[in-house]
Amino acid sequence: MSELRAWRVTDRRAWNAFVESAPYRSFPQLWEWGELREPLGWEPLRIAVGEEPSRAPLAVAQVLLRRVPALGWRLAYVPRGPVGQLDEAAVRDALFAALRSLARTEGVATVKVDPEATPESRLGATLLAPPWRVAAKVQPPRTRVIELKASEDELRAGMKRKHRQYVSKAERAGIVAERVDVSAEPMTVRAALDDFYRIYTHTAQRAGFVARARHYYERVWALFAPTGHARLAFASRDGERLATLFHFVCGDRAAEAFGGMTDAGAETRANYLVKWESVIGFKREGLAVYDLWGLATGGIAQFKEGFGGRQVDYVGARDLPLRPAEDAALRVLLPAYGVAQRTRLRLMGRRLAGSDE
Repeated sequence: MSELRAWRVTDRRAWNAFVESAPYRSFPQLWEWGELREPLGWEPLRIAVGEEPSRAPLAVAQVLLRRVPALGWRLAYVPRGPVGQLDEAAVRDALFAALRSLARTEGVATVKVDPEATPESRLGATLLAPPWRVAAKVQPPRTRVIELKASEDELRAGMKRKHRQYVSKAERAGIVAERVDVSAEPMTVRAALDDFYRIYTHTAQRAGFVARARHYYERVWALFAPTGHARLAFASRDGERLATLFHFVCGDRAAEAFGGMTDAGAETRANYLVKWESVIGFKREGLAVYDLWGLATGGIAQFKEGFGGRQVDYVGARDLPLRPAEDAALRVLLPAYGVAQRTRLRLMGRRLAGSDE
């Protein structure tokens, strides 16, 4: 392999084409994810490494930069990345050297990466060794994936018996599945987003997690749906939507990011049907992997595990200190900043909940 170079990428189509087929690919490395985070204070910077810019890269990293308030230094985060041929030592070295150069050109104190790399992979083993260190969790370090190459009968047989029974119960109760994608009419999309947000915020209030403001999910759709990277799934009865899932698609992988159900959806097991029909729908579409995107504790983990597949553990978020003094200061200051941000989100969630009553 000849000497590798690094360069910045400004071509959205070429970037996404690479990410969708690269090893370690994941939807937060799609171009649209950087655009989504910009209004929240993150500046996307897209780096590629390879033999030359006129040829396809070997690895890429979408880096999100953020200035730390009052300090002037910057953080860098590579969400669910980097991606590419990173089991090759020369490619890893070139990509990590490009990240280190951020310390000089962008005033970055610390780079955080969070790829879909297992500890057994060469990339994962590298990240588990110095100078990398464990970092605070951002994306889920554990998930469950269903391989869609199996037949529909095999996928159904892979579910727990109780889950199969609940899917059948929902079908007998008249629950039907529906998908909304880029081909839908604007009025259809508007109604679908209305129902998604109604169901999702109801679930957030019941389960005790914080849903973002409505415009965030509308922006997600506006960015990802036109390129075919976002879908909405529903389970309904008599025209009333009772359960929902919001999917991201990256190449041949689908991942469920947001979901919920109404009280009637729980009673009729509509949430079981919408997940099962999503799995089968993506299989029929020709996708290879369905990612249940994280395994929380308790009932949610048991619910997801009941659909079969296999558990996958990643190395989790890892930090690369680039400026020792600034990095040490940030390790003291950032936890307090994170607490303030989470408090702000909780207060926003309470205000939103009050406005719905």
